[in-house]
Amino acid sequence: MTKTKTPPKSGKNASVRAKPRATITEVAKAAGVATGTVSRVFNNHADVHEDIRARVHAAAAKLGYVRLRQRKRSRAGGDRSKTGNIGVVCFGMEDALVHLPVVSTALQGIERSLSAEGRSVLFANIPDGERVPPFLTDDHVSGLILKGPNQGTIPAAAQSELVRSINRYPHVWLMGRPLNARGDHVNFSTLQAGQLVAEHLHEKGHRRVAFFNPKPGQVQFEQLKAAFYIATNQFGLEYSLLEAPPPDKRVWPLPAITLLDNVRDLIEKWAAIPAKKRPTALFVPSDRTAVQLYSILNQMGLHVAKDVSVISCNNEESLVMNLHPAVTTVDVQADLIGHLTVDQLSWRVEHPEIDQDIQVLVTPSLVVRDSVAQL
Repeated sequence: MTKTKTPPKSGKNASVRAKPRATITEVAKAAGVATGTVSRVFNNHADVHEDIRARVHAAAAKLGYVRLRQRKRSRAGGDRSKTGNIGVVCFGMEDALVHLPVVSTALQGIERSLSAEGRSVLFANIPDGERVPPFLTDDHVSGLILKGPNQGTIPAAAQSELVRSINRYPHVWLMGRPLNARGDHVNFSTLQAGQLVAEHLHEKGHRRVAFFNPKPGQVQFEQLKAAFYIATNQFGLEYSLLEAPPPDKRVWPLPAITLLDNVRDLIEKWAAIPAKKRPTALFVPSDRTAVQLYSILNQMGLHVAKDVSVISCNNEESLVMNLHPAVTTVDVQADLIGHLTVDQLSWRVEHPEIDQDIQVLVTPSLVVRDSVAQL
């Protein structure tokens, strides 16, 4: 079952939020450590060096971060979904995953939603998937939010203690669910994203377009590729695929960032196409890849919007703010995805008897800037 959510419009009737409290991800950034390290400090793990522990506490004090403790139930049979701690488990990817702006924004949305309800988040980052965080074995959470690898599959429960532990709890996947995984999932609508991109390129007069995929097999990229292909057919555009070969083997932790050599190889492949057949516009499925693309084009003496138009995805402003020309990109509404992930997990905790995976999709929007030329 799929539910679609549209972001609220701004205006005089829009609700106004109070100034948000500092989040655990902001403390981690200020202290110069991983988010999981901050979680271990606040949960008094002994494996954290004292200098790092002091740095985390100093950053928390400077930001005014206050860790909200679990509220006591006022009566027996209280609302478990509104009082229990929530675990966030990232696994199967390099540590850099949680520092990607789109993921960090979603995590902040999660923490703000939980803070507003007086609930705490316990965080674990397990790149190799070889350990089980203590809050799972000690039953310190009522449900889980999962950020796993968007490539390949997860091990069967019989082969992984971590997967067995996860399956004991209600859980929701954040921004991508492995192909063989069960559970609810919250993300943006890739179908609508592909439609937005194809429509904009058509309006700008582009007739030869390509999907630029340096990371084949990445679940979200594959969905964007399929959606873009469908939409280009609807608008009568000539579609091409620029795609790197699939890796021979996938071993955790998977790289969080696209390999630069893959991006360079695809640009050289594009440049080798005769000018009369060469795509005039490229749809790149992530802002991180767009940054790499801009750099390589510059090295080759080529210019975005002059030699080729580019549309990206995610709207990670901290990544793309220095790109010239400013890149047109799909805003996936990462903060809203984080909030809705908490909502969906609360619902799942209260409805464990429903054996049907629910998918909640946020409606994306297109942020139009200067990277697409008018032909």
